[in-house]
Amino acid sequence: MAFIGEIFELHHLLYLAAGLLTGIIVGALPGLTPTMGVALTIPFTFTLGPTEGLILLGGIYCGSVFGGSIPAILFNVPGAPASVATTFDGYPMAQKGQGRKALELTTIASVIGGLLGMLLLVFFAPVFADISLQFGPAQTFWVAVFGITAIAAISDGTVIKNLIGGGIGIGLAFVGIHTVTGLPRFTFGIDSFVGGFHIVAVLIGLFALPQAFRLVEKLTEPDNRHQSPLPMKPSTIGQSFKDVLLRPKSVLIGSGVGSFIGMIPGAGGNIASILAYNEVKRFSKKKNNFGKGEKKGIIASESANNAMVGGSLIPLLTLGIPGSPTAAIFLGGLLIHGIWPGRNLFVDHADVAYTFLFSMVAAQILLLFLGLGLIKYMTKLALIPTFLMAPVILSFSIIGAYTTQNNVFDVYTAVVIGSVMYFLQRYDFSAAPIALGFILGSIAEEGLLTGIQVGIAEGGAWHYFFSGGWNLALILLIFGTIAASTFQGISSHRKKESPSRNTEFGVKLKRRILWILCAAFCLLAAFLVNTLQFELRIMPQFTLIILSLLSMIEAAKKNINVPNNQYILPKKMVPLLLLILFILFSVQLIGFYFQVLLLMLLIPGYAIKKRWQTFSYKQLLAVSVVFTGILYLVFSLIFQVPLPALSWL
Repeated sequence: MAFIGEIFELHHLLYLAAGLLTGIIVGALPGLTPTMGVALTIPFTFTLGPTEGLILLGGIYCGSVFGGSIPAILFNVPGAPASVATTFDGYPMAQKGQGRKALELTTIASVIGGLLGMLLLVFFAPVFADISLQFGPAQTFWVAVFGITAIAAISDGTVIKNLIGGGIGIGLAFVGIHTVTGLPRFTFGIDSFVGGFHIVAVLIGLFALPQAFRLVEKLTEPDNRHQSPLPMKPSTIGQSFKDVLLRPKSVLIGSGVGSFIGMIPGAGGNIASILAYNEVKRFSKKKNNFGKGEKKGIIASESANNAMVGGSLIPLLTLGIPGSPTAAIFLGGLLIHGIWPGRNLFVDHADVAYTFLFSMVAAQILLLFLGLGLIKYMTKLALIPTFLMAPVILSFSIIGAYTTQNNVFDVYTAVVIGSVMYFLQRYDFSAAPIALGFILGSIAEEGLLTGIQVGIAEGGAWHYFFSGGWNLALILLIFGTIAASTFQGISSHRKKESPSRNTEFGVKLKRRILWILCAAFCLLAAFLVNTLQFELRIMPQFTLIILSLLSMIEAAKKNINVPNNQYILPKKMVPLLLLILFILFSVQLIGFYFQVLLLMLLIPGYAIKKRWQTFSYKQLLAVSVVFTGILYLVFSLIFQVPLPALSWL
């Protein structure tokens, strides 16, 4: 109990509060992930004691996971990979003027989930560490497959298109150095492809950039020229507490799944929140409400990704095995201070270990007051006019994409993927399945190949994958998810089914031919990769065959959606979009800050020219210069973050 008293020492509370505030800011900025926040802070802990350093890092970890929900709700841009599932219902609530309510639910659910995860860490760490040791490559493979099959059940759009999107995401994960063999794959002779696509650049391209392009598109539509945001509806904290506490199933499922997935090495909060969302939706009687602003979806997602924090620290502190990428950075922070994780940690460094553990519990309580206190300021972000929000999102997207690896190729990756995703969304494809496929694809492949090797060594790969309690339970969950998704898809299709006699035969034929060509291309690609060695081709071939079958199913549909106005890109937007893309691709030619200044002048300047708002050119120039100056002050002078350099210097 003496260690609990140390938490309330003033300097410990100050470090904890500073870590939480820094983490919230890091999480709220698209592209700045919890992993990056902890990694960038480690050098600042060199001069601190081990207890203070770990408290600071722990505060940033907790705060950044929570902070990722802020842009996810207000702008449909997840601030961290773990916040992807929060966009499903959080953003629809914000569009209805319930952004404040969504943020309150997020804060309360995050704290409850985080508390449950931390209490498990404090009191049951050794027990759960033994359970995590039972998860080998086979179990990791089935968990990843379970997450992939959940794609069809949790995303907007049709089941088939969601699965096709998941396959596209898995395909993106194949590019680069193979994690098992160490050989390059699908690089096509391009050196930049050897390292593969970074997850932050991909997520920015899938979520942030398409959202910015949609905001720009609104400026080109005369019917939407009044860009005043929907006013926030009032909400009371007491009612939000009641909303969360009256949904104990969502909280318990989210917290349980989050803690459990967090213990599995390499899984992380992105899988935890998705699986929790899927399970809450599975057991809900009103499945059709999900994706339209359902409170249970937000509660499940946020309680899961915050409970994951405590879960990921269990194998780290007891076994030295990090349960998430951020926990892996944490391991470095421990080693820097001469602390080796393991069972002896709680004996040799009991003062540091227990003080840190209890500080993580205190962090959740402090996060409740900080989060609820900041909501009134967070909601004001939604009042930023569309013509200013678009260049701001683009600017932070470039920062987030580049600073992950200090590589301009990540910027190009985000821009290309963002442009393609913007068009795919016009044809009812969702970004979430592609993101999940990309995240889970490499995990599934590594688990499959490692499991095959272990299975052969133990006498049989099939027996290794299809025997044992955990394997059988996960397989049953997978088939249950597929069956439920298929039934749900058939039911919703019948409800929406309408006579298609007025549909143009030529358009339907073209769509069928297009899907048949896609299926043929996938089969051809599956045949061509047969020249690769077994480890390099088994997962790509399997994915391509599945994609081919899904394309044929889409082609065989009786009722094919015929393109309407939502599929047609506004003619007025084409030159503006091309100019924006040119500026984004020219970051090495013109420099980052000049790029920001051009975007800030171009997009709002278009709105001023069309006389669709009362902003003046003088005001625009002042805002553009001030915003660019603030970015320079924060990123170059204070934090000295590397930014794209001019290629001609």
